[in-house]
Amino acid sequence: MARNEEKSQSMLNRWLQLEKSGGDGAKPKEKQKRPYLAELCVDLQDAQKWRMQIIKEIGRNVMLIQNTSLEEHKIRDLNDLINKLLREKYHWERRVIELGGPDLRSGPPIAEDESDVGAIKAPGNYYYFGAAKNLPGVRELLKPKKQDVNRRTRYDMYQRIDADYYGFRDDEDGLLQKLEAEAELKAREKVIAEWNEVQISKYGSLEACPYVPSKNDESIEYKVHVALPTQEEINLEILNKRKEEVMKKFAL
Repeated sequence: MARNEEKSQSMLNRWLQLEKSGGDGAKPKEKQKRPYLAELCVDLQDAQKWRMQIIKEIGRNVMLIQNTSLEEHKIRDLNDLINKLLREKYHWERRVIELGGPDLRSGPPIAEDESDVGAIKAPGNYYYFGAAKNLPGVRELLKPKKQDVNRRTRYDMYQRIDADYYGFRDDEDGLLQKLEAEAELKAREKVIAEWNEVQISKYGSLEACPYVPSKNDESIEYKVHVALPTQEEINLEILNKRKEEVMKKFAL
């Protein structure tokens, strides 16, 4: 009986070795390593296999990060690793589609909620899992900012627009008119000075310029080309008009 048991045990060992070697008696195959880039994979089944491997790794690390007794740096490293695996999972899902496979892309990892198991999304598509949500500064980062209830809307600002906004009453105190008069006088003097310089350079002096009146003239005489009526003629014309209106009114 002992001899038969030894034979059966020996046959079992040889069969197990044969299974490890692939069934052809060759040496056992080395464990295949996942490519570091999804684009290097050209087989659809391999791509789906590596995706499932990443999902299992994510699940294991999510369970590990639930341990609140871990040191802070270990929790941060685990959380970074999970986010790295999530990005890698997305690349493999995209590669599956490129190789003609189904669209296996899913929603957010785990569930975005406030529970211990759920993940909380931070800006930049970064997720915090388990104990990582209680790290210093994380709660403040993820806490939604309260909107200012007193913040004015665009409609409220339009309702407060009046004449003062458009400057319609800026000159009521008379200050603006004074400032404008001073600015106008300075601008006028500047233009006159520039014009005088041009005339002096052209004629040698202002007195020689035909367009500038002499300083000795107290008044400027203008030549009138149309004869103007005198005041007596104007009064006489008005009187005649009134007589005509009275005659028309009482004429039979």
